[in-house]
Amino acid sequence: MTKLWIAFVLMLTCAVTGCNAERRAPAPTPQSDGVQLAPAGRGPYSVGSTTMEVAPEFADMDDEALHAFLLGAPAESGRSRYVADILKYPEAAWVTDVVVPDDATLYGPASGQSLPVVTFLTYPSRGRQPKDSYAFPYHDGQYGVFEDMLGPGETPSFADPDARYPLIILAHGASAHGIFDVKHAHNLASHGYIVAVLTYGDDRTGIPDEQNVHVGYLRPFLTKAVLDAVLESESFGPHVDVENIGISGHSFGGFTALAVAGGPYMGNATTVNDPRIKAGVIAAPWVGGNYDGNDFFAFGPENSGLNLVTAPMICFFSWKDEATLASFILPAMKQLSGPRYVVELVDQPHVFEGGSWQDRDGWEKLFFDAYLKNDAAALEALQTGRSMQGGNEDQQLFDYQRVSGND
Repeated sequence: MTKLWIAFVLMLTCAVTGCNAERRAPAPTPQSDGVQLAPAGRGPYSVGSTTMEVAPEFADMDDEALHAFLLGAPAESGRSRYVADILKYPEAAWVTDVVVPDDATLYGPASGQSLPVVTFLTYPSRGRQPKDSYAFPYHDGQYGVFEDMLGPGETPSFADPDARYPLIILAHGASAHGIFDVKHAHNLASHGYIVAVLTYGDDRTGIPDEQNVHVGYLRPFLTKAVLDAVLESESFGPHVDVENIGISGHSFGGFTALAVAGGPYMGNATTVNDPRIKAGVIAAPWVGGNYDGNDFFAFGPENSGLNLVTAPMICFFSWKDEATLASFILPAMKQLSGPRYVVELVDQPHVFEGGSWQDRDGWEKLFFDAYLKNDAAALEALQTGRSMQGGNEDQQLFDYQRVSGND
């Protein structure tokens, strides 16, 4: 077995930069059944967000330096770095101090540490005027603007102060961070969801040239701890519909979603999971791969541990993805015990092109409306929809669809 975490990150890098040879993909099988669906677009709600403003002395850093802080990558001197260190108002930001159990077998170098986890939340708001919006200074704010961002001492003003809204957790991939999901989170909030976007800072506990398998145990543990903090908070907890909580992730974030929903990492039943998760969206999920000629399955032999996942799941994949392979993803989806939907994003790389993110957003909104809002019309559309209008080519694989856990 090779250095697992390093192998996955290197494979991800090659998939993004195109350094691998082109993978042969089977021709898409036309799906004659089903209907074409119209994407929802932006929702009816104004959106507010918690603060992520960068302190002035760090605001002029270049993208590479900001990326290092967002990943939690140590400086060459060995000095620790994390996004919490560069925030202007860390006391007003959503920072959860998580004490990792003293168990080196599971959590490796993170064992016994107190790790701050920076999260930002978006929510349906009353739409204060004037709005205090903010562009995080990473790639000139191209991943979205924080709308109606709260300042120090301010509390969220919900569109309906008496309502309880479904909560969605967004989990990013390896070598990524939550800033990539700013626009994504605001779009979901505009449809009546509270959204919590974590920046895990995986590199803080990574050891060079080691397997770093502990990250697979750490991710679900940190996710559950942040969820606990949100639900226990005075500002957000009373406004969350605790019976309707979902999670969405891309790549290693998709792995995170499956693990939190009950998938035992490496078949280990001590993996932290959270039964409060009622639905999951997994885009190009990492469920293993072939490393140095050896097959590795993230959730036990043949990913059989995924039969412990009973929450509904919708999965997006592509045969052209060279980082998370369809030949691993599709059999893994068969292992799930709950309702499942599988959508092919035709000819897409691991990091989807713009139109395919649009397709993902349309399916995701439909799926969460069906399972977190109990919307019968959304469920019917989800079960009969063949593809999304606009965007790029996509198709639901009805052979993989299961509408209940008993099918």
